[in-house]
Amino acid sequence: MHSGRRVEGMPDVHPIFAFVFAGVAAIGERTGYGRRRAEALVGARGRLLIVGLGPGHDLAHLPPGVTEVVAIEPEPSMRAYCARRVHQTPVPTRLVGAVAEALPLPDACVDSALVTLVLCSVPDSAGAAAELRRVLRPGGTLHVLEHVHAAPGSRLRPWQDRLDPLWTRLAAGCHLTRDTRQVLVDGGFDTTQLRDITVRLAPPPVTPHLVGTAR
Repeated sequence: MHSGRRVEGMPDVHPIFAFVFAGVAAIGERTGYGRRRAEALVGARGRLLIVGLGPGHDLAHLPPGVTEVVAIEPEPSMRAYCARRVHQTPVPTRLVGAVAEALPLPDACVDSALVTLVLCSVPDSAGAAAELRRVLRPGGTLHVLEHVHAAPGSRLRPWQDRLDPLWTRLAAGCHLTRDTRQVLVDGGFDTTQLRDITVRLAPPPVTPHLVGTAR
C-alpha cells in the first residue's frame, strides 16, 4: 500500500494519491495502527533500514536500541511529506531515494530492517526479499507489518481475488493477494515468529496482516 515501488517506464505516485495516503496513514496512526508499528519494531537495534518510509510514521516508534536509521523512499512526493519527521528523529537518519529491489547499500551493513505496507506494492517482492537478506548482517532481524492474502477457505479470500485488479490500479500498485510469508520463506528467512492477525479498523479487503520478526 505504500511506496516501495517505482519502475522505469511506470508513472510516479501522483501527488494527490500521496496526499490522500498521508491522510489515511495519519488517521490510522491515531486509531491504533501506530500500536501495530511499535509491535513490529520490537527488538530492532543498531543500524535500522526502513524500506518504503512513506509519510514517516514509523520514525515515531523506534525502540531505544536503534542508533541510526537509513530510510528508503522512491517517491519524491512522499519524501517531501516525511522530510520534517526525518529531521525531528532523535537518532541520525538518512533519507535515500531508491527502490526496494535495488537497495543502494553494501552487503551485510544493517542490523535490522523494517517493511510496513511495502511488500504488497513492490513489483518484484521476491527481489525485494533477496535485497533485504543481502543487506542484513548475520543474525540481523527483519521487522514486518504487511497486509496479506486471506487464509485459504476464508470468506474474504475470493473477494480479494476479485477486487485485486481494480484495487491495484487505484492504490498505486498495491496488491490484495500477496503471500508475503511464503515470499520471505523462499527468500531464506525464518518466519516462525511472524503472526497472522486481523486489523479490524483497516478497510475490509486489507484486514489480514502479518506482524513480527523474521530472521
